Amino acid sequence: MTTLQLARPTIRPPRLATAAGWVRVLLGWRAVHALLAAGGLALVLTGEQLEGPTRIAALAAASVLLGLDLGAIVALARNRHAGRLLSMAADYLTFLGAVLTLLQVNRVFIGLDALGATFVRGLPFLGIALLAWVIAGFLDRPGGSPVARRRLHLVSWVAIAAALLAVGLLPGLWTFVTRTAQPLQLSMIGVALLSGYLVWRTFQADVARHLDASVRAQRTVDGLLFVSANLLGFTAFFAGPLLFSLFVSLTEWDAFGDADFVGLGNYINILALNVSVVSAGETAASALPSGYFTWFTVGNVVVGARDVMFWTSIRNIFVFTLFALPLSTIPALALATLLNSKAPGVKAFRAIYFVPSIAGVVAVALIWRQLFSATSGWLNYLISRFVVTWNNVGFLPELTDPRVQWLSDADIALFSLVIVFAWMFTGYNAVLFLAGLQSVDQTLHEAAMIDGANRWQRFRNVTLPALKPTTFFVVASTGILTLQLFGENVVLFPTTTPIGAGPENSTLTPVVYLYDQGFRRFAFGYASAVAWVLFILIFVFTLIQFRRQREEV
Repeated sequence: MTTLQLARPTIRPPRLATAAGWVRVLLGWRAVHALLAAGGLALVLTGEQLEGPTRIAALAAASVLLGLDLGAIVALARNRHAGRLLSMAADYLTFLGAVLTLLQVNRVFIGLDALGATFVRGLPFLGIALLAWVIAGFLDRPGGSPVARRRLHLVSWVAIAAALLAVGLLPGLWTFVTRTAQPLQLSMIGVALLSGYLVWRTFQADVARHLDASVRAQRTVDGLLFVSANLLGFTAFFAGPLLFSLFVSLTEWDAFGDADFVGLGNYINILALNVSVVSAGETAASALPSGYFTWFTVGNVVVGARDVMFWTSIRNIFVFTLFALPLSTIPALALATLLNSKAPGVKAFRAIYFVPSIAGVVAVALIWRQLFSATSGWLNYLISRFVVTWNNVGFLPELTDPRVQWLSDADIALFSLVIVFAWMFTGYNAVLFLAGLQSVDQTLHEAAMIDGANRWQRFRNVTLPALKPTTFFVVASTGILTLQLFGENVVLFPTTTPIGAGPENSTLTPVVYLYDQGFRRFAFGYASAVAWVLFILIFVFTLIQFRRQREEV
């Protein structure tokens, strides 16, 4: 006996026109939408209601929508499938803008903060609901009581409702509903519904067929819709701020008022250098042009810069990289070779050496600041004990306790940072090298042993060449970390000006200087320019590593 299966009805919006008619409607709508976007752009440009980042964001949104509309109009007029894609993008962004505006006007994001503060009140009820669901799951077996299972489900739903009441979510929802009954909020709902319907209708297969969309083009649309949330997140939180910082770097802006466009002025001030020869009876300062300050002198040659602090940070970071990079990679390779053995407890040692790389920078720097203390630090204490022990041996020359000023001596402070950095990342790099060592083909070692190669010869001629990809990654990633040095400076040297600059600016790095310009002096345009110069520096460093890797391969 067969049972008639009735299809579950699906509620879908009606298709208001045929595909050809919808394309004509869409073309007219795009013209109206373009006029609205152009009007909004003109209003933002001429009005004074918006300032600072809000104005720039509004300009960017209106410009993007206007560009999409104009492109869609041209493509739809030619009956091209690109018009469908551009039209969907414009309506999709309009839908999201209306929804976000509605949430912002109704203060939903502020309400989420309040919900986070009261969430702990609902935890007991959520625990009861979870326990009831778990017990009901055990009863959902042969021999279980259906009545008890239904009662437990009822208990869980009641507990969830109680949790919502306890955290204040239900009153918050009622507040949201009452605030929505306002003209602006209702208009945003209308815009969201209209834009959502436009996206849905334009997405339908008959419209795609009418515009002669290929299978590949339709799959592209499906894929873009599928990853749209990720793309928008990437644009809003990475690509957008990146392009915004590039624009800000061309302005003078304090993050509050309007930005004054200065073009490449910030970059010129940052990078400007001058080399002059000091004549007899002339001072170094007088030998430089107006606006330049002495960076360093070599004999009677003086090198000046408009921004001495920036070039000092560049010099410091190059010296730091010169010492920190080999000290955090070469010992890591030796350590990885030891950890690659089958000695007892080697797995525990692998974990121990990896721990510093996952420890918090602030906690690590605070510990090292105590160790570096000139009066009560363990490093100076151990050095003093070593000197005393040495001097107690009668036939050895007597030593003087150096009492090293690790954090207050301008000649040593930068090397203190080198020690901290190498200690933090040697274990991490050792784990990377260990992974590379374990992937080396052992038959190569066996062949080298048959040929009579000793352990060092096998390491130099077999292991090192096989580790070239791993070595490239370790050197490149560690080099980038050295060029981005920031947290260790700030914690080890919190009382200097700028903060983290160390004695006589000996530990000033580009990121520390960027932070000082942006968040202490509020020169966000100049700070953004410093950030882009640092980006170019890191890019060049990475490019050189890639070129070397290709040449070796």
